[in-house]
Amino acid sequence: MLCFKCGKEIADGSKFCPHCGAVISGGSAAEAPGPGAAGAGGAPSFEGGGRRRAGKGLIIGGIAAAVVVIVLAAVALSGLFSSPRGQVEKAFAKTAAAYAEAGRKLELPDLRGLSDSRSGTQRYSLELNSVNSDLAGSDLSALKGLGLRVAADADWKNRKMDCEMAAFWGGEDFAVFQLLAEDSIVSLGSPQFTGGKFYGMNTETLGVDLDRLGAEDDSVDVKSISFNLFDLVEAFTPGEEQAREMARQAGKDLLDGVKVDKTGRETIQVNGSGVSAEAYRVTVPREAMEDYIDAMEQAMEQADSRDGLREMLRSMGVPEDEIDSTLAGTDGSPCAEMADSLRQLVEEQGDLELNVYVGGGYVSAVVYEGQAGGQTQKVGLYLGGGGNYVDDLSLEVEAGGEKLMVKSTGDHAARGGAFTDETTVRMDAGRVTSRLRYEPKADEGNFQWEIGVANTASLEMTGRLTIGKDWVELKLDDMSVKAAGIEVCSLGLEYYVGPCEGMRVSAPAPQMLGDMDDGDLTELYRSLQDNAEQWVYDMMALIPPELLWYLL
Repeated sequence: MLCFKCGKEIADGSKFCPHCGAVISGGSAAEAPGPGAAGAGGAPSFEGGGRRRAGKGLIIGGIAAAVVVIVLAAVALSGLFSSPRGQVEKAFAKTAAAYAEAGRKLELPDLRGLSDSRSGTQRYSLELNSVNSDLAGSDLSALKGLGLRVAADADWKNRKMDCEMAAFWGGEDFAVFQLLAEDSIVSLGSPQFTGGKFYGMNTETLGVDLDRLGAEDDSVDVKSISFNLFDLVEAFTPGEEQAREMARQAGKDLLDGVKVDKTGRETIQVNGSGVSAEAYRVTVPREAMEDYIDAMEQAMEQADSRDGLREMLRSMGVPEDEIDSTLAGTDGSPCAEMADSLRQLVEEQGDLELNVYVGGGYVSAVVYEGQAGGQTQKVGLYLGGGGNYVDDLSLEVEAGGEKLMVKSTGDHAARGGAFTDETTVRMDAGRVTSRLRYEPKADEGNFQWEIGVANTASLEMTGRLTIGKDWVELKLDDMSVKAAGIEVCSLGLEYYVGPCEGMRVSAPAPQMLGDMDDGDLTELYRSLQDNAEQWVYDMMALIPPELLWYLL
């Protein structure tokens, strides 16, 4: 006979089906009872093997339940990231990552540590290589090698700073000024004008010293003049980390208020190429922008403390009533005027609506069209479009009948071994072009840069750019300044910024101005005057007569 339920063959007279457990009774059947229960008509209770089958069922059921939970979670997350807002956020994140990766390939330095520590070294040097004598109408070749050099070191931890400024000609320094600050002691010296001696003052006792020397000023309490350069800078920059955190939170709150709607798929022109992109309408509510302006104003106030300005004025001996009057003119914050202007603009604008286009997972374009300041405006930022996403970008602005276009293209990820960029800025008034090439692995001449203004003037630079983990050095052997294609002059430039390795200025113990009497000060004045006169005579003898005639 066959089981009426599962259709499998079973023995005649069977009380139940061994395959599916259905109860067979007088040609009719009922489903088998559950585990441990007695069946009707004396059916067995399914102990033993039936219990093992039930355990397997529990395991299978648990696995099925887990699969369902995983599927539901995947669906939920998929819905989150496939929402219009999620897709736009993901596209902006992918765009930022692409540009960050291009920067990493160039091994750009991290100079933030120098800024945060307020310690480091900077050096500048500018030298004249040649000058077009035909344009000047006289032979100026003797000016070759004339230049200016500036170097400064800051060791904030040990409260030291120095600066050296030098004018040189033909490899020889002809005027050098050196300044050294160690805590409250500031000293100045010059080989040419002070004979190598250093003269100093204690800024914390400056007012007392001036008063002792008879200095008077009816508008200033001279005796109260006292300050420490390092303390003043600290007073101007309190709570920088707190200000950064406030700015980050303000940005997050602004983004939380943004609304995104998907409007369809379009083919748009991006830097000369057709791109199939998903279109989104991104709305930044007016209230969110106003809250952002308020929060950023508070962050800027935190970073640019008025307490620092008050302390500086007080250290200069300015009376308290005049300090109050001066600070009252700032309307409570140096950035208040800017914030008020932004609020006025937002009030006129209302909600900000942007069209954002996403192609290939990246942001392809951000376009704004509307009214601002009583004028019709259109702003478009276009990214990608070429073979590599980071290689092409452009900005187009139309406002009040005027247009501005900035277009940049090149090998921005240095895939060919060199970073290249060609940028064009077009305005109604004219055009500015920039062509840059940097080869990180080349030994010499790895940096070339040309900047041109229409067809009227240009600056062409060649040299070497060297980059370390936390330092940058640029040596330009030739900076050619041209007008209408004719070279006017050629300059050499050197620049370095990096960690502080010590003070450049090594000064003997300075003679303190506060310890001098009237006779000492008179003698110092006469010495400076005599040294200055001798310096003029030396320079007159150094300059060729024909050049001296031209200069005078």
